[in-house]
Amino acid sequence: MPTSPPTRCSEGGCHELTTEGRCDAHKRKAWANRSRAWGSGSTRKHRQWRAERLTEEPECRRCGTTKNLQVDHITPLSEGGSRWDPDNAQTLCADCHEIKSAEDRRRRTREHYLTT
Repeated sequence: MPTSPPTRCSEGGCHELTTEGRCDAHKRKAWANRSRAWGSGSTRKHRQWRAERLTEEPECRRCGTTKNLQVDHITPLSEGGSRWDPDNAQTLCADCHEIKSAEDRRRRTREHYLTT
């Protein structure tokens, strides 16, 4: 199976090349901080928010499938998007979510190089 060409780590300012989005160092850092990612006691809130979004929009906004659905923040949290605003959420299947996230990363990289 062919692999993707290496790209820069998705963490801002990191120049390590990877084929998995984040370099090993940033994957370890994210894993170490996993318990604090949602804040104390808010995972129930996230599950409820996700269930509400999937009930309101029960199919992928891009391809229309009803399988492997995920909730995506339209404006990423890293770019100032609101975590709980239903207007900043959309339902995507896992494949479309991966594509959308890659598009976001490419856009951020392009914007970064245009401003430097």
